[in-house]
Formats: sequence, structure tokens, C-alpha cells
Amino acid sequence: MNKKKVTIGVIGVLLVLGGGYWAYKHFTAKPAAAAYTTSKAKMGDVQKVITATGTVNYPHAITLTFPTSGNASSAGKIVQLNVKTGDTVKAGEVLAKIDDTKLKTSVLQAEASVTSAESKYQDLENSYNAQTLAQAESTLAKAQVNLTTAQQNADPGYLANQVTLANSNVKQASDNLAKAQLSGNSSSVQSAQSSLNSALDALTTANNNQNGGAAKALAAAQADVTAAQYQVEQQKQGPQASDVQSAQASIQIAQAQLASAQADLADASIIAPVDAVVVDCPLQQGQDSDSKSIITITPVGDKLEVDAAIDQADITQCKVGQKVDITLDSYPNNHISGTVNAVALQGTTTSNVTTYQVTATVDQNSDLLRAGMNANVNIIVAEAKNVLTVPSEAVKTRGTQSFVLVPAAPGTTSATANSQAQSQSQGQSKTGSNQAGNAANGYSGARKSGSGSTGSGNGGSGYSGTRSGAGSKNAMANVRMVPVVVGLDDGTNVEIKSGLQEGQEVVTGTVSNTTTTNSNSNSKSGFGFGGGAARAVTGGGGRPRGN
Repeated sequence: MNKKKVTIGVIGVLLVLGGGYWAYKHFTAKPAAAAYTTSKAKMGDVQKVITATGTVNYPHAITLTFPTSGNASSAGKIVQLNVKTGDTVKAGEVLAKIDDTKLKTSVLQAEASVTSAESKYQDLENSYNAQTLAQAESTLAKAQVNLTTAQQNADPGYLANQVTLANSNVKQASDNLAKAQLSGNSSSVQSAQSSLNSALDALTTANNNQNGGAAKALAAAQADVTAAQYQVEQQKQGPQASDVQSAQASIQIAQAQLASAQADLADASIIAPVDAVVVDCPLQQGQDSDSKSIITITPVGDKLEVDAAIDQADITQCKVGQKVDITLDSYPNNHISGTVNAVALQGTTTSNVTTYQVTATVDQNSDLLRAGMNANVNIIVAEAKNVLTVPSEAVKTRGTQSFVLVPAAPGTTSATANSQAQSQSQGQSKTGSNQAGNAANGYSGARKSGSGSTGSGNGGSGYSGTRSGAGSKNAMANVRMVPVVVGLDDGTNVEIKSGLQEGQEVVTGTVSNTTTTNSNSNSKSGFGFGGGAARAVTGGGGRPRGN
């Protein structure tokens, strides 16, 4: 039992000695030595930008297509496709063409009608051959019958019914041909094939009539009736020189029909109106033409634009002529310059958010940009070039007074630093002067109590207070405050208009070296205004402002 007690006693003594040694090392360790981080005032550019996303487009893009009216809309398949996306074309160049065989025939027929009308007019001039009233009335009667027939044939319901009937006949004839082929009777096959061919021809005629042929026939019948009525009236009155006017009217009618046929023929081709670049050409040779058969071009030299939506809070800062920096998510390091050329006056509201469109033209087209892309837009709304700058976190403010902290000259005492700070504040407003003096007082007397503890500031009426006790107090004794006049601030750098010189160091924050003592390691000292806990400025970000 005695041996056990001795052993326990020895262990207890060792534990007490170990704990005492740990406490001695822990509570007698030197506090962290605080230091400040600095940056030099230097010449540079400060920019204030508005950031948005936008869509790239060609501002003067032209869409070309085959017309959707007249015979050209039903002329058939695309038989020529002379371009592809990216091609450069000349004004007047044929880009695509549909089958125009029937259209050419119509032009030839119209030309013949013009020739005939002109020939009749010439005959009238040479000798007038009067017709009898009976002949004129007979001609009028036939023309009226033809007009009635043409009106019936031009009725939309009748035309649709004819197309349906023709389709039905084609199907029936096709079925008959199939049956004849199964029978093996060559005579029946030939007869069925002939019937199918006739049915197909009838279907083509029905389609042509529905797609404008009947309307043209109606117009011609109306013209014939007008001419016949005129002849009847003239015959009733006897031969007159007005026959010449009738002949002239016939010429004009024939010429109008020729112009219509020529327009239909021209509509069978897509022709470039200007020298241009083909932006999009989704067509394929052999496909049927319709209203979606579109080729998109843009004039040669047309510069891309970016349309961006700007929030209503920022739109008043955007002006025509401002420079723009454009980037793409896929190429963030490639910057494309542009210029604002339009700022919308009317906003667009979506989900209770109102935005305004701002359009920027790129200064020079880039191979990186394509119409339809999303682009990042930085609009430079304010800029200061080649000015003295310091990091934004170096500038402190209180009220209307701005100032920075600069390292004191080697060997400068706290009292000297105070005197320098008071001298720097001369010429400022009374408020600024008081702040400068108070701040200096804060640096020189930062918390006499609490040489090793941390806590809220107790260090004077101005720019004072630390978070790491004596270590930070030593650091603060080696800096002084300099009032400055600031200009543009872009959140990273601030323009300094007066108060500093190029190359002069300014304090941007404080750091402390770590020690082996846990209670004092990794401590940071911060700068703050007196009357409370200081605000840390160790690290980047915006400028802390005193309260």
C-alpha cells in the first residue's frame, strides 16, 4: 500500500510540474508582432462600367424568298441553288431559281398578244373596215357567254371541287392500272395507262386554274366583253375614228398581261439586291419552294451589333457614343471593342422588371462573333485615364472627409506621427481637421491597457482601436493619416486628385505573424474609428467607412 501511495504521489507531482510549465510557456509567450500591408500610388486608368448580356445580330440583314402570289408560288421545285452560307455575292446575281418552263411560255403568249394588238392597230390606221352591227352583237354575245363560263370557272368552291375530283380520278385511274397490270392483259394495261395520263393532265389543269389560271382567264373574258360592247356601240353609231382608241386599248391590255407574265417569270428567281454576304442558306436543290424558302444576306461591310437589356436603374447613365467592351463566355480573354449607337426611350417590362435596350456596334467584325450569339457587354459610362490611383481598400472616409494611411518615416516617433497628421490636415474643413487630429491621437495611444488581450477599441476619439493589443498598437504608431481628394472609384482602384504623389506607399490592411502560443497566434489588427470596436481592413474588397 505504501508503494502505491508513493507512486501516486510521484505521478501527481509530475502532473503539477507539467501543468505549471505549460502555463508558464503559455502566459509568458510574446504577443504576435503586427504589421501592415501596403501598396504604392501609381498612374493608371479607372473605369466605371455597366455590365449586361446581349444578343449579336446583323442590323441590316435582308431576307429573300420566292413570292407567295401568282404562278411563281406553284412553279415547283428549286432547280438551281448557286450559293451557300458564307459566300459573297454581287448585286443582280441569281442565288436560287425554281422551274420556270410554264412561266416562259406565258411570257411568249403575252408577247404574241401584244404583237397582234399592235398589228390590228396598224390595220386601222391604214384602212378602216367597218363591221356590221349583227357581227358586233354576235361577237359580244359570245364574249358574254365566255365571261359567264370564266366566272363560273373562277369560283373558289368550283375550283376546289375540280381539284378534289381530279385527285379522285387520278386515284381511280391508278387503281385501274394496278388491276390491269395484275391481269397481265397488255391491251388493258395500255388503256389504263392512257386513262391515268389523262387524269394526271386534268389534275395539273385543275391545280393551275386554282392557282391563278382561272383568274387570268376571267380577266381576259372581261376584257373581251368590254371590247365587244365598245364595238357594238360603235356600229350602232356608225364607223368612227374612235376605233383607233379601241385598238389602243387592246394594246394596253396586252401589254399589261405581258408585264404580269414577265413579273411571274422574274419571281421564279431569288436575286441579290446588293453586294452582300450570305448569312444563312438552308435551301436544297430539288426541294419544293414555299414561303419558308428563305435566303438571308447582309450587305458587304455591315458590322455586327449587340442588343443588351439594361436595368432601369442604370439606363440614365448610358449615352450614344460610349465605348463598350464585348466578351464571350467561351473566349473570356478576347476583348472586342464597340460603341453605343442607340439607347431605347421605351422600356420593356417582364415579370415586373423593366429594362431598356441599348445597341452597340462593334468597331471591327471579329471571327469570334456570330449572329445569334449571347455576349457579355461592359458599357464604359465613366473613365479617368492616366491618373494617380490607389487600391479602393486604402481609402477611408468619415462624413465628407477622405484619407489614407501612409507608413511613417523610419525613426519617426508617435508624437512626430501625430504632428505630421495634424500638419497634413491643415487646409481641410473643420470637420476633416478634427477627424485627422482625432485619428492621429488614436494611432499614438491605441489602448494603453490590454497589452496582451483583445477586445473592443478604447483608443481615442478619432481613427483608433485595434483587435490585437500591443502588437497592433506598435504597428499603428508607425503610420500617419493623409487627407486626400478622390475622384472616380471603380470598386478596385480609386482616382486620387490631390494629397498623394506617385510611388508613395499607402496602407491597405494589417496582418500579424503567428507564434507558438495558441492564445496569441493568427491575430489580426484592424483600423476603425474610435468609440467602439475597430473594423478590419485586412484583405481586399470595398473601402470600410466609419460610423
